[in-house]
Amino acid sequence: MQVRDLMTRDPVTVGPATSVEALIDLLVDKGINGLPVVDEFGRVLGMVTTGDLIHRVADAHVPSRDSIWRESLYKSVFRHDDSEPNPAEGVTAGAVMSRNPAYVLPSDDMAVAARLLIEHRVKSLPVLDEERLVGMVSRLDLLRCLRAHPGCCNPFKRQD
Repeated sequence: MQVRDLMTRDPVTVGPATSVEALIDLLVDKGINGLPVVDEFGRVLGMVTTGDLIHRVADAHVPSRDSIWRESLYKSVFRHDDSEPNPAEGVTAGAVMSRNPAYVLPSDDMAVAARLLIEHRVKSLPVLDEERLVGMVSRLDLLRCLRAHPGCCNPFKRQD
């Protein structure tokens, strides 16, 4: 099965000038783990993931206990007191994105996508056709494919 058969078409994207506040809103409201950052021609410049944003908070606060970390995360990223400066204010997708993300082609086999997801430790990959974003493929997409087409491959069969 090819990536084009299981990818999400017309994914949500952002531009490099998108604010971190808008990124958080999109990630939470859409229930997604990552957003491709694209230029005006649809070329992928990078990816912003929930992990990228969480790492930023953790790196900025270096809390010693889990409860302190959660409080720091909540205050720094999701809500803030108007009397306190918002640390995310003025920060954009272009500043926090991971550059040169791994990607797949629509014609790649789903096994290629699975391997890249594992090797790069990501939850989703952009699907590019002639350098332009045409979709996204995620770990969940691969599991849906395995459920819908159990005979297409058997990843649990022993290779003797």
